[in-house]
Amino acid sequence: MGHYPLNKGVNKPVEFKGLVGSRYILLLLGGLGGVFLGFIALHVAGLSSYLTLPLAMGGGFAWVTRVFALSARYGEHGAMKQQAKSRQPLRIVNRNPRHFKELSRP
Repeated sequence: MGHYPLNKGVNKPVEFKGLVGSRYILLLLGGLGGVFLGFIALHVAGLSSYLTLPLAMGGGFAWVTRVFALSARYGEHGAMKQQAKSRQPLRIVNRNPRHFKELSRP
């Protein structure tokens, strides 16, 4: 019977060039796709290539550095934590005293 090595990366997160977490990879791909579509739209609109190419390269560079900075700062699950934090209510308002009255009954 042959010797087959075990898969050592079963529970490890997805990683691409130091970018940890599938959410950051999708964010990177979506942003670069948007930059590319913007470049195509500007080129089809008739703007000079001397203007559109630096804009696209600058936008792509800014997007890549921002996503890598977010990944380094917040980690693998940080994007989901930040999204969940922004969806939490600032305060809970209760205008009905019925719940508190029911607590005091024996």
